[in-house]
Amino acid sequence: MIVKRMSAAAAVLLTGSLLMSGCAVWGMEGGPGGQGAAVPSAAAASGLPAAVATMGPDGVQRIEITVDDELRLTPQVVAARPGRIEFTFRNAGLTPHDIALRIPAAAGTGNINGHTAGTVTIEVQTPGTYPMPCLYHGTSGMRGTLQVR
Repeated sequence: MIVKRMSAAAAVLLTGSLLMSGCAVWGMEGGPGGQGAAVPSAAAASGLPAAVATMGPDGVQRIEITVDDELRLTPQVVAARPGRIEFTFRNAGLTPHDIALRIPAAAGTGNINGHTAGTVTIEVQTPGTYPMPCLYHGTSGMRGTLQVR
């Protein structure tokens, strides 16, 4: 009887600590799609200057974006022409990020751990403005914008 009570108490403590650690991992925004710290993104509307993706000799436009522990993308606004675009996301901090490219055919970086990089190549033929949120921190304002002109 004592063993069963101790096992039940241990199970409650373990479950509680696992639930609490999930909050610590994701932070106050609550993980992918969470709405805990919703902050509107005004990247495209703020008048921030757009960094222009550079055309390589192979016809692929390339841009490097730094992500960090301050939950920023630098540059936050990227301008490109229709065609193939290669993004390299370099994590300058320790906080993991996962940047989603919300284009007609969605793509993403996958998890980018601290001091690593992830590269994504997309094809965009339709001019427009496309969001680039961090799936972990988008509701905290970590969002960028791709402007295809």
